Amino acid sequence: MQFENLSLRLESDALLTQKLEPFDFGNDTDTHELELRMTALMQAYNGMGIAANQVGFDKRVIIVQPKGQEPIGMFNPEITSQSGICTDEEGCLSFPGLFIKVERSDNIIVNYVDKDQKQCTITLTGMDAKCVQHEIDHLDGICFITRVSRLKLDLARKRQRKYNGRAK
Repeated sequence: MQFENLSLRLESDALLTQKLEPFDFGNDTDTHELELRMTALMQAYNGMGIAANQVGFDKRVIIVQPKGQEPIGMFNPEITSQSGICTDEEGCLSFPGLFIKVERSDNIIVNYVDKDQKQCTITLTGMDAKCVQHEIDHLDGICFITRVSRLKLDLARKRQRKYNGRAK
C-alpha cells in the first residue's frame, strides 16, 4: 500500500459500505507509518476518529483521539462490553456537514492490538465511547446514516444542504 494514496473518501465511495478483513501483522503494511498517515488525515479534517476505509485502506484499523489524550491506533478493535444508552448528535468526516442524533452505548470496553502488536484493553465513556463505536461501525460497512429513520435522515440532509450552501 502506498501511503501517498490515502485520502478522505466521501459518502458515495463503495469502500465505506464494505465489511473489512482483519489487519494481518505478518502480511499487511507498516503499522507505524499507517497510523501516522491516518492520524494526520484525521487531524487535517478536525476529526475525533477515522476508520481505514475512510482513507481507502481495506483492513480493520481505526484512529481515535480520546479527550485530553494522544491519538490511539487500534488494529482489529473489538467491543467486548457495553452498557448505558445515550443519544447525541454525530457527524462524520465522510459526510461533511451532516449531523444526526444517534443512539449508542455510553460505556464500552474495547480490546485491540496496537502498532507494536501489543494486546490492549481500554475502557471508554461518553463521547469517546461513541466515537469508537462510530469508527468500528465503519469497519463493518455501517455508516451512521443507517442508524436513524428515513424521516430523521431527510431532515438532517435538508440542514446539511443549507450548511454546505453557506460554506461555499
